[in-house]
Parts: sequence; C-alpha cells; structure tokens
Amino acid sequence: MGYLARNPYRISTWFSLKNSKRLFSLRNFTSNTNTSQYNPILDYTLEQTEKTILLVGDGDLSNASHMAKNISSLRQDVKLIASVLESETDHNNTFQGSLENIDCIRSNGHTVQFEVDATRLKDHFEIDSIDRIQWNFPHWKGKTNNRRNRALVKDFFASSNDVVTANGAIHLALMNHQGGMNSKTNSEWKRSWLTPIYAAENRYLLTHMLPFSPSYNLSAYKFVDRSFRMSQSAQMYIYSKKHQIVPKDIQMYSYFTLFLALPNPANMESSISTESNYWTNEQILEQSFIFEMIQSKLPHGIRLEIKPWRILRQFDKDGNKNMGEWKVVEYQVVLYGESCNITFDMAEDLKRLIEDEVQLHTVGTRRGGWNASQSLPSSILRARGW
Repeated sequence: MGYLARNPYRISTWFSLKNSKRLFSLRNFTSNTNTSQYNPILDYTLEQTEKTILLVGDGDLSNASHMAKNISSLRQDVKLIASVLESETDHNNTFQGSLENIDCIRSNGHTVQFEVDATRLKDHFEIDSIDRIQWNFPHWKGKTNNRRNRALVKDFFASSNDVVTANGAIHLALMNHQGGMNSKTNSEWKRSWLTPIYAAENRYLLTHMLPFSPSYNLSAYKFVDRSFRMSQSAQMYIYSKKHQIVPKDIQMYSYFTLFLALPNPANMESSISTESNYWTNEQILEQSFIFEMIQSKLPHGIRLEIKPWRILRQFDKDGNKNMGEWKVVEYQVVLYGESCNITFDMAEDLKRLIEDEVQLHTVGTRRGGWNASQSLPSSILRARGW
C-alpha cells in the first residue's frame, strides 16, 4: 500500500516553521559516555554493593585465573565463581592450561564450578545470590548464526533474572557488529544480536558501554582449545537491574509522527471561537508549547525531543479538499530511554495518550497512519544528523 493510501494527509508544501531548524529538547546536556577501558576489577554498580561475581562460559579459565589474582589483592571482600559448561574431566582433557588455571583460582580463595549451563542458572545457584554475571564473547557451539546466537543471549538474560540481586548487573563482552549500539542504519542494527531488546524484556537497562581489550587467552573457539582472533574492536555492555541515568550516546529510542490540524478559517467561528479549549494557530506552531504538552504525558525516565517537520494540506478519504485552507502540522517525536527502557509497547501507549490529548484540543485532526518505531540505538539518529 502506498503512502497516500495509508496516510490521511497529502503533502502540500514544505513549510518553514518557527525554530524548525532547531531540535527541541528539555535536557540539552552533552554526552558523558565513558571512553576509558573496561576494568573487570571495578564495581560498576550504582551503590558499590558488588560482593559476588559469576563468570560463565569462561573457556580455558585463564580469564578467571587472571581476575582471581587481582581480586584477592585489590578487592578481598569479593567472591569470584568461575564456571564452564564442560565437566571437570572434559575440561582437563580439552584445555592445555586447565589444571594450572583451576589451581590458581582455588589457591586465591575462589571457586570453580563445572557443567554450568548459562541458560539454566536457577539449576545451579540460589535466588538473588549473584551481584554480577559476566560472559565474555558468548557464542553458540556451531558456526556463526545470528538467529542461534540471539536465542542464546535471550535465554541467558531470562535465566539470570532470578539469581541476580536487585542491584546487580550483567556484563556482556561483544564485538562491535554483535552489540549493534554503533549501528548507523536500521539494516545494520537488524544484523546485530539485538541484546538491548532481550535485556529490556527481563528489566535490565544498558547503563555502560566501555571499550574492552582482553588481557587473557581467548580460547574455546567452537568448544576446542583454539584461540580466536578479534577481527574488530570489542565493547563491554553493562546491563543493570538498578536503573540510573544513561549516557545519551547509548540511550535507545522510539519515534513517531504526530499530526495537529490547524484551525480551519471556514468553520472557525462555528466550531472553535466558542470553545476556549481549542488550541490556536500560534500554539500549534510553537514547538515549545507542543513539547510541554507531550512532556506532561511522559513517565519519569523518558527523555523527549521533537522537531516540527512540515505542514500538510488535508484531503478527505476520496481525495477531495476539505473546507477552506485546512492544514495539518507534522511533528517528529523521539522518545529516549534515559533511565528506563523504551519499548515498542510503551511508545505505542504513549503515542495513543498524546493523540487523545490532541483530539481534545483540535478540530479535524486524524490519528497518524503509522505505529511508533521499534526500539533503536541512538547512533542511528546521530548518523542521520538529528
């Protein structure tokens, strides 16, 4: 179905609205994305309450061995649990450094657990017993397959929900193309593993994205003792249960188009002049007025940006002009998850709530013909020059 068939408005002319070149946002702060390297020894929780760290899918355990030595000297109050999917016998037989790494972990006062399935963590750990679960470069056992890797990550987030404490977090190391948060186009994003979407389904919020350069042996390529090469840079994604203000560069967003009919000169006297409840031409064209109206409908944790886009001339369903010069203003509305997750369902609910308000204060406004977008990384908007 084409544009005109789906949309009750037809473009009349591109219009220069007041402040149309300026994005309107209540918060115009600069990004505070941390560009320093990820440090696995640091506590990234908001309240600095991390006491128990679980490593899953840890390959030959060289990562856990490296962390165990540093934690013992720098964070003696922290308990480290290293885990792998293999049995202890299989691990010893598969990895050349297995015995040495296991001995290092245990001699530093920490624990190694075998046959731990990261998608069935409740089978291995108590409820609310882990402050951090870390998985470096998860991958299903076969060759590259986005569908299977997404399913693996999705099941992992669901599995972690019960065992991670209320202030806890997931640390997930991924290559750039897997994480997707630097995507410049929708298609690039769709080729990623979509981890923020699966995290949000389990009430985790992406709060940090930090460059990650492993200082241990990258082993367990396809579950054998073979290193893999990092063909591109990697990031550590930190998903927190305790929500907090997220740097603008890694906020997810959803957008939609909002239509507002301008007062119609042909029937203004009969329909509008008698009702003080209706918005004037000036109010509808003033983006700060529309911004405040939308802002009043949003829950805490959602950041708003709007941009007046164009003025359209309205036609009826048969393609005929309505009475007089009936025009409609089109605003682009962007909702960011600043300290909570913005999901498609939430964006749709908010869109309907805002459109209900517009219906009360305008005559002839029809609801937009499109849904709100799916949740997307803000890097896509930046690439478009928003």
